[in-house]
Amino acid sequence: MKPKVRLPREQRSRFQAPPLPFGLRVAVLTVGWICILLGIAGLFLPILQGGLTLAIGFALLSIGSQWMHLQLRKLMGRWPKLWRRFEKMRRKMHGWLHRRSQKRPKDGAESS
Repeated sequence: MKPKVRLPREQRSRFQAPPLPFGLRVAVLTVGWICILLGIAGLFLPILQGGLTLAIGFALLSIGSQWMHLQLRKLMGRWPKLWRRFEKMRRKMHGWLHRRSQKRPKDGAESS
């Protein structure tokens, strides 16, 4: 079996996520900021999971804002394992949101 050869970073194809509709993007940013605020409160209150809520909030913000994604990537560059886990969670969330935002045909409009 031949080992996998990894291309240099500049030759690899970039992950281009399909854009979210404007209304969904605004909702994602709003929920992201709410999760950030709850996460900060959760760091001090024993009832809330502060770290998990912050991670979800930052993942949502990075879905809605390319600038936030680049800032998080730069910040978490020191911890590649953590970044890979974070990016995996972010891509799953984006895919789920994108699939949910697609227009579905009505029950009677399906063609066989």
